[in-house]
Amino acid sequence: MKKHIIICILFCVTSLQVFAQKLEENKKDDFSNKSIKRTSWETLYKTLSTESHFSFSKVDSSAFINVKMMIGKVFSIDKGDELMLKLDNGDIVKLTCIAYEVTCNGCGAVGLIGSQAEGLNVAYWLSKDQLDKLKTHKIVKVRINTTDGYVEQDIKEKNANKIITCINLIS
Repeated sequence: MKKHIIICILFCVTSLQVFAQKLEENKKDDFSNKSIKRTSWETLYKTLSTESHFSFSKVDSSAFINVKMMIGKVFSIDKGDELMLKLDNGDIVKLTCIAYEVTCNGCGAVGLIGSQAEGLNVAYWLSKDQLDKLKTHKIVKVRINTTDGYVEQDIKEKNANKIITCINLIS
């Protein structure tokens, strides 16, 4: 009986995580009167040695993708470094980092896993055209430029679908 209960709980938790994309914040700022929308953190990719998560934000008409990243060492991303997204139609969307960031303890973590590891959280601005492209075409590969070179990973289809869902949530 205990075994069946544990299996049911695990199934429910897994099911919730698959469809968990949601707006974490959806409000008007009291001081600036700007509309603010932010999605939940979702997995971009995960390997044995690296992992990355994303969240989309929109402040009035300005959209951003925030990326949390851990690669097992101290690294940084300069202002102006590119995040390149290869789409299923062959197009490459190039996003520019808006500020210099260096790793810190736990900064790349989402939840408890990685909370004691070096990581960072960076933001990239998205134009309306880029947002529209990402809404209609799936991302198949990502390349994140750092001061130590770049990290390149294929994107699983389930994660590409999460990206589209999150973009629709802020649009």
